Amino acid sequence: MARVGRRQREHAGSAARIGIAATCAGRSGRPFGPAALVATCFLIAAGAAGFAQAAGAAVESMALEVDSPSAATARWRVLDELPSRGETLSAFAEAEGAGLAVGDAAGVSWWHDGHWSRAQTPPVRDLAFDRDGRLWIGSEEGLQFWARDARPQRRPLRDGETSNRVSRIEASRGALVVATEGGAYWSSSGAVFQPLGSGSADQSVAWVAVRRAAPAQAGEPAAGRPGPGLTEVWSFGGEGLVRTRGIEASLGLRVIDRVLWPLPRPAAEAGVVDLVFDREETRLHVVYRDAIAVLTVEGSDPRDLHWQWIRPVLSPGAAIQRLVFGAAGDVWLATDHGLLTAEALTARFARTANPAGSRACSDVVEASDLPGRARALALCRTSLLALVGDEQAPVVAAEPPEIAEPALAGGEGPGGADGRMDSAGEVGLAADPPVAEIRSRALARVGLSVERADGLWRGLRKKALWPSLQLRGAYDADEDRGLSRNQSFVSGDTRNLLDRDRGEGTHYAAVVTFDWELGGLAYPDDSVDLSRELRQVTSLRDDVADEIHQLYFERQRIRARLTKPELLAPEEITELVLRAEELDSGLDAWTGGWLGAWRAANAASAPHSIHPGRSDRSVD
Repeated sequence: MARVGRRQREHAGSAARIGIAATCAGRSGRPFGPAALVATCFLIAAGAAGFAQAAGAAVESMALEVDSPSAATARWRVLDELPSRGETLSAFAEAEGAGLAVGDAAGVSWWHDGHWSRAQTPPVRDLAFDRDGRLWIGSEEGLQFWARDARPQRRPLRDGETSNRVSRIEASRGALVVATEGGAYWSSSGAVFQPLGSGSADQSVAWVAVRRAAPAQAGEPAAGRPGPGLTEVWSFGGEGLVRTRGIEASLGLRVIDRVLWPLPRPAAEAGVVDLVFDREETRLHVVYRDAIAVLTVEGSDPRDLHWQWIRPVLSPGAAIQRLVFGAAGDVWLATDHGLLTAEALTARFARTANPAGSRACSDVVEASDLPGRARALALCRTSLLALVGDEQAPVVAAEPPEIAEPALAGGEGPGGADGRMDSAGEVGLAADPPVAEIRSRALARVGLSVERADGLWRGLRKKALWPSLQLRGAYDADEDRGLSRNQSFVSGDTRNLLDRDRGEGTHYAAVVTFDWELGGLAYPDDSVDLSRELRQVTSLRDDVADEIHQLYFERQRIRARLTKPELLAPEEITELVLRAEELDSGLDAWTGGWLGAWRAANAASAPHSIHPGRSDRSVD
């Protein structure tokens, strides 16, 4: 009997271990692939050593060894050893023998020889190691290099202040290319930096990519490469996409030609966020926030080349930040809504496990010698996340393991507690409400329900029916006082006469005014502001719904995997059950405890559901 393990990509990109067995002796076995079955039977029937060796090679070529989980399902954890102080992480650099460097808004952390070193610098934009192990630091205030057991030193560029505002550093087999606001610069050894522009007042360069020529045999250029000794520097900036070709020398790059390349999109709406070659350096990728344009660089005439568009399926509102081709063959997309991975650029991208799958990530690096024995590291906001894979033997078909109920039991529900084994030998999870019900409860709890938006529109139109009320009041008070003196002469006697008078007046007035703007029934004055606000609310609603869908359907994928416990190792079942409980807790938190109340209300008696792990009942 032969047994083959293979890895199968699930609906959302996660990997499941599946054991497949077949028997050629007539005994009943599990289904086996037709090609592998023929090769296995051929191996058993062959009597000669040569036939046996050929058949064994055929079976081996079809069998894929079950390795550690893929990047979509392996665990990510925060690397606490990073000596930063909570600043936003902005740049990565990694090189064999040199270590790892992480830049942030306050400096650079360098991991080498098993420990971290820290240097204070201006806000870092990019990092790169040269072949001598020196770390080059590009910041808003200039270019610096940091040698081991020394302090960072500034290396000014010669074309004024704009050239000292570095945006990108590209290192390729000893050469350095620096992109600045004053243009691009080339250095063969880090001693002298040569401007690659056509004049002294060059426009800014934001991204660069270097394509070095492989040594040619018998005087012929390598296929898909520049001629012998030629190097191509591709740059993108204010001038557009430019290819600069030249011959390398000890003191610099002798430029042969400089060609302005047509962009796949108009320059006014370019929005380029990255410029990168693939591992073979045969395809140039111009990365936009929503798509990737691929150019197969094989000719020398821009009119003969064609762009190929690749539009990965992203989360609602997500924007691409960086495209990375991993050392192990995987392709990574860092977005502001999480980290995505795929087996190839044209394959389906899957969100990685949390927390990397839900945080805004700016870069990722994949190497063999990383801190914390990590397979990959990701820059996600202020955290350095490490991808940790489970080191365990290949999974083979085995008897269903016994699960300890007290240790793995979750909340009681209609489907039983999480992690309990039923009479059929399946490890089940507690039943879940429909995802639409959970989403509705979560959106209503955070004030993002669709009904609220409709209510705002109705209220805005009803506003025209409410008049503008004006109240005006007036009060007048008048008071007069008079004094008059007279003198009279009567019968020889003089008499003085004094007269006083006093007058008072009071006046009151009140006015009430009602003013209706009935035109607001058709077109309210505040409709533009409300539309802008609702667009932001819609984006937030999409983010919340996406998070709910991630939690819910990851739990359903775990449910599907637990239906075949004989294909899983005991410790993997334990891990899956705990992860399912974690997802359930997240959903309960989003609904404000409604999910727990739903389970309690349905614990006594639940109607039969058309889905073995869901219930269509609702509770208010």
